[in-house]
Amino acid sequence: MKHILTTVIAALLLAACANNNQPANSLYYWGDFNKQQYQALNNALTPQEQIANMEKYFLDVQSNYAKAAPGTHAHLGMLYAKVGNLAGAKTQFKMEKQAFPESTAYMNFLLKNVVGEK
Repeated sequence: MKHILTTVIAALLLAACANNNQPANSLYYWGDFNKQQYQALNNALTPQEQIANMEKYFLDVQSNYAKAAPGTHAHLGMLYAKVGNLAGAKTQFKMEKQAFPESTAYMNFLLKNVVGEK
């Protein structure tokens, strides 16, 4: 009996760890966004590779019928600005502002200082 209980507890613990960092009750889809931010901060990938990863992230968001996590559009916007795609950056900053109104002041700052919008 003791071995069965130990086995059941171990199985439950392993099942709890296998949630792919996506809580069932999460409001947003995080996917591997944290990993992507870490790579960006450590210059582990080129901006083009990071953009490709972020675009895949947004495809995953759509395929999971989920909401993009806060900061994801802003992150992609900064990557677009880094490679000179200011139109893409502007679009992403505006999407971030629309999805998360509390980011309006910062997105306006980025639109003005990164994209050059008046």
